[in-house]
Amino acid sequence: MTIDFSIREAVPGDARDFASSQVLAWRAAYAGVLDEGYLAGLNVEQLTRGWTRILGAPDVDVRRLALTASGSTVGWSGFGVPRDDVPEGTGELHALNLHPDYWSRGLGSALFLASVEGLRSMGYHRAYLWVADGNSRAIRFYERHGWCQDGTTKEDARFDPPLFERRLSVSLG
Repeated sequence: MTIDFSIREAVPGDARDFASSQVLAWRAAYAGVLDEGYLAGLNVEQLTRGWTRILGAPDVDVRRLALTASGSTVGWSGFGVPRDDVPEGTGELHALNLHPDYWSRGLGSALFLASVEGLRSMGYHRAYLWVADGNSRAIRFYERHGWCQDGTTKEDARFDPPLFERRLSVSLG
């Protein structure tokens, strides 16, 4: 079944849908990776407040795309200026989230490719992203799109215990 969808720049009105799709995507993707209590405690209302603030104060260094289908925003991405010390000309895909009901239907790939094109249009010639160790589905997804694990890892101390992450990168040339 073909799903009609569109991808556009995110707007403040997307905040609640961003939060909802993030909670659902994280609970599905990070089951067995992140602490069960942490996932259960993800709060749509709290995340909505955060997204309202972020989307209401656009940042020229970070773009956010919204994927809409079935009358609401079911996925989103963020990309742009890197949050790490990387060579000049390297951008970062900060996040890609899609409501699990829309997984394996081509929508994630469309959003991903639009985000990669967005990085190119921002002038980046290389890009990287972080994936939680154990999120095999995401790692396979990015590798299918030509991104490779480059051997760089880190521990994200925002989580308890810290989350081990692997970096994937690609040339955008």
